[in-house]
Amino acid sequence: MRRIAIYLLCIFMLLPVVTMTAQPGYNYSKLQREKLNRGVVAIRENPSEVIVSWRYLSSDPIQTGFNVYRDGKKLTDTPITVSTLFRDKNNSQKTAVYEVRPVLKGKETHHIDGTYTFPENAPLGYLEIPLQKPADGITPAGDTYTYSPNDASIGDVDGDGEYEIILKWDPSNSHDNAHEGYTGEVYIDCYRMNGEQLWRINLGKNIRAGAHYTQFMVYDLDGDGKAEVVMRTADGTVDGKGKVIGNADADYREAGTFDPSRNQMMKQGRILKGKEYLTVFSGDTGEALHTIDYIPARGNV
Repeated sequence: MRRIAIYLLCIFMLLPVVTMTAQPGYNYSKLQREKLNRGVVAIRENPSEVIVSWRYLSSDPIQTGFNVYRDGKKLTDTPITVSTLFRDKNNSQKTAVYEVRPVLKGKETHHIDGTYTFPENAPLGYLEIPLQKPADGITPAGDTYTYSPNDASIGDVDGDGEYEIILKWDPSNSHDNAHEGYTGEVYIDCYRMNGEQLWRINLGKNIRAGAHYTQFMVYDLDGDGKAEVVMRTADGTVDGKGKVIGNADADYREAGTFDPSRNQMMKQGRILKGKEYLTVFSGDTGEALHTIDYIPARGNV
């Protein structure tokens, strides 16, 4: 029996090896690509060093290297070819302009150079982006609430090759759909990296604040080089141009009923009726471009 096993093992070892590799069904030449710039960013890592990073683009030849400059002075002895990151020995608290230039076969090609203005007295470890916080509010029950930045996404909304930030402001009384209670209105803002606010969308009183209810998507849906923003809306949602979607006067929030056995209001603040929509907004202006009924429609609770 042992001889038979050894004999079979030898046969299998002599058989040709057949390898199978999974082939993706993508036609990469037809995939939609963002037309992004070099994306140069500089962050102070410690009091004596600044980290400079940038994008390696799909249009860059694989042999591309990069030279890094500060205020016109070349910092790299030889082009960087193994990363897209450079540590600059810079302990100055003054503003500086960093520039990254692609290099191919020893020559700077200027194929999408990139610059970044490093701010004066830059903080350690992060970029400071000023935000416009919404005003505090009061619910119909008389409770006050404040706002804090919540979920965020990125997209090139104006086609300039630089990402903007789409940010959700959540009220402090945000609730899961299983919870009772009024919530404040949810806002969606768009900011440039320098803090310039492009627009604000107010989802309105008929969209309840909560992580399960106020998701949004950012993507260039029509392929024009500018990302759109998509989210659930309702009667009373106000777009980035100030236009109201649906019935501006509608208020579907439940006033609630008091349950003495639980010593609490039941269903207060819940939204169990009224229309819901799915709206595509212009990422550039926040204007509502197209609105349809939300599917699936509300059920009975």
